[in-house]
Amino acid sequence: MPGTILVSVLEFMDLPLSSSTSIRVSMGKIEYQINGKGDFSFPLTSLRDDLIFKIHDADGNETSRTGVLVRLILEKGVWEDDFPLGTGHLHLKLQFILSDDERDRIRALRQTALKKKQDELLSSSRRGAESDSSTIIGNAALQFSSNDEVSGLILLY
Repeated sequence: MPGTILVSVLEFMDLPLSSSTSIRVSMGKIEYQINGKGDFSFPLTSLRDDLIFKIHDADGNETSRTGVLVRLILEKGVWEDDFPLGTGHLHLKLQFILSDDERDRIRALRQTALKKKQDELLSSSRRGAESDSSTIIGNAALQFSSNDEVSGLILLY
């Protein structure tokens, strides 16, 4: 799956942070520890992974958690909002980013799929036209009586 999710932590609002607590952000197997504002990037490996934010106490125990569906980030492209975490909020900017190479690859895949679909539609319409012409020929043959058709066939041999 191409692309990258860029997470910009813009502000902590009313979060119970101290020197003994930490905020961790993870997606899939990648995890960062946040100590302040900053940017973090996650390669998009699966649409099933969610972006997870967790508060951990001094002992490393999780005290609060919130998640964001990756699918929603992809749909919005750029999403800046306040996300609840524990008793406070995180002000985040989430972005889905594609490199030029990834865009070109996706464009080529789409064009190939579109051409394949057009070819399928053309071949099915041709088969339908052939079916229609055989129906017309078949219906035209019904105008003769069965005796005429049989005798006509015998005369041809």
